[in-house]
Amino acid sequence: MANTIHLISKKYLDPHEVSNTVEIIAQRLNYSAGKSYSQEYAYIEINLFIEDIPGYLRISIDCGPDHFNKTFDALYNINGYGMLIEIECYYDNPLLIPFLVEMLKEIPELLVYDEDTLQGDGAYIYTLSHLENFSEKSDNLIFGNPPQDL
Repeated sequence: MANTIHLISKKYLDPHEVSNTVEIIAQRLNYSAGKSYSQEYAYIEINLFIEDIPGYLRISIDCGPDHFNKTFDALYNINGYGMLIEIECYYDNPLLIPFLVEMLKEIPELLVYDEDTLQGDGAYIYTLSHLENFSEKSDNLIFGNPPQDL
């Protein structure tokens, strides 16, 4: 895995509802999905892929409400937001942008947080508008660059 994207929210969302939303979006986009649950670490993992297309998305959904604000604030210094969903994928993944657009349409309070900037000196936050106005399919043309104000 080369890139990690976070979906963040100001409020805690039910992880099982988020998981169901991910599966509905996967069906809509014709992605295959493999789902597992770790009771030990309290997270749901969903792998999305399409046959004969290289790459996949590994989506981890945190199920611990007590973990919601503490971790994201401590690790990334963003107050008032929690890390709910982590997406790992290889760069230039054709599945990522369409999935993110659909996810932010379904759950509008989510923002996309990318800490892997090209300069390595910060992080960028993207909204649904940023993603919808991005015409390319390659995620490495949008992520790692500052979001363009609309």
